[in-house]
Amino acid sequence: MSLITLGFSFFSMKINNRRNRSSILAIQEKKFRKMLIYAYKNSKFYHDLYVKNNISEKDLNSIDIEKIPVINKDILMDNLDDILTVSDVTKKELLNFLEKSTDPCELFKGKYHVIHTSGSSGKLGIFVYSKKDWDSFLPYLTQAFNFKFKRKRSVFLGAAGGHFTGASTSAWTSQGITRFFCKPLVLDINEPLDVIIKKLNEFQPHILGGYFNGLKVLSDQQTKGNLKLKPEILVNCGEGINPKEKKDIERIFKASMTNLYGFAESPIVGTSLKGSDGIYLWDTISLLEFKDDHILLTNLYNKTQPIIRYRIDDYVKKIKNPDDKIPFTLIDNIVGRDEFVIWFENKDGKMDFIHPLIFTDFYVNGLDKHQIVIKDKKSFIFRAVINSKDKNQVINNIKIKLEKLLSDKNFSNVKFEIEVVKELRADDKTRKFKLIVKE
Repeated sequence: MSLITLGFSFFSMKINNRRNRSSILAIQEKKFRKMLIYAYKNSKFYHDLYVKNNISEKDLNSIDIEKIPVINKDILMDNLDDILTVSDVTKKELLNFLEKSTDPCELFKGKYHVIHTSGSSGKLGIFVYSKKDWDSFLPYLTQAFNFKFKRKRSVFLGAAGGHFTGASTSAWTSQGITRFFCKPLVLDINEPLDVIIKKLNEFQPHILGGYFNGLKVLSDQQTKGNLKLKPEILVNCGEGINPKEKKDIERIFKASMTNLYGFAESPIVGTSLKGSDGIYLWDTISLLEFKDDHILLTNLYNKTQPIIRYRIDDYVKKIKNPDDKIPFTLIDNIVGRDEFVIWFENKDGKMDFIHPLIFTDFYVNGLDKHQIVIKDKKSFIFRAVINSKDKNQVINNIKIKLEKLLSDKNFSNVKFEIEVVKELRADDKTRKFKLIVKE
């Protein structure tokens, strides 16, 4: 962790909050052009891609953004070695690292932060950040709450025990200078609900964060009297929100909810601000382009693995900014990710849940894509697209991981089948891929 980078990013963020809209757009444009040229010079993939499309280095200073080729997760993963701008990182090494490492604070080769996700597409994505890249965005976490240089107890309830986006960013606040301002607790949302409740009551967080559907479950437990929390603020991340349910959760916990928007491709893209409806995008660290049924993301700080005009299948609606004093792009709070919470009956006959983002972040080396098919309250099918020649080994590793996932949640009675398929297609009606489906 670099105190210089953290400090520079933090104070730049504070200064930018006071700028006008034209200044923010000018900074964004300058960073975008610098990233294009950096990628052209240092990434074999981007150099070859732009040359193939008759784009020279000189053109990158002024070319219309629409003429710059779009990439997606398939392209990124197929060309990962050539996209990376460093010579000491390879896709094969990263896959081996992710298979063995479960500590989100462990750095790859002691130098690089690595996070992975399958996202709503069900396909594996790996994203690498240098220490400087990481420290460039980390201060933006403080935009989610009223930061006053006082140490706060903070909880993140989500996928844990690996290099997942939320767990990695939350756990890393226990390192370096940030540990003086934050005492984080990362809770695995796949633990039995009774265990989660016990740990929360003991910890008594000032900041209670996690997936929206997880916060909804906790608010129900607070209503029943099982939870006795007095958080100062709630933070939703990783999911869109339901406005009515948001108000109910805020009423139950007597605290306002901040919405944090981000991805493994760029962990903090925007947050909602107290008293505002919507999410403000931090335009000086990312550039979002809004299309009819998706967005294009350009990460403006990750020079290790440039992400330029990268397609993400979120439905995001840009809305009019009612406050001229806040110079950032405003989008609707409701982001188009609508996988549903999975409820099973455990071996004690009690209903408990598995959050869909547990399967979003499900990783096994050789597993290219997957989908969960719910059969009933005690069984499901795990559909798998496998890209390894040793399919039996991958199937066995999937089985081991699923058994542990179910055992940790007290679901050892829940049965599953692993069904190997050649491809997983989008829904015939919506034309979108669903990670969780009902039979």
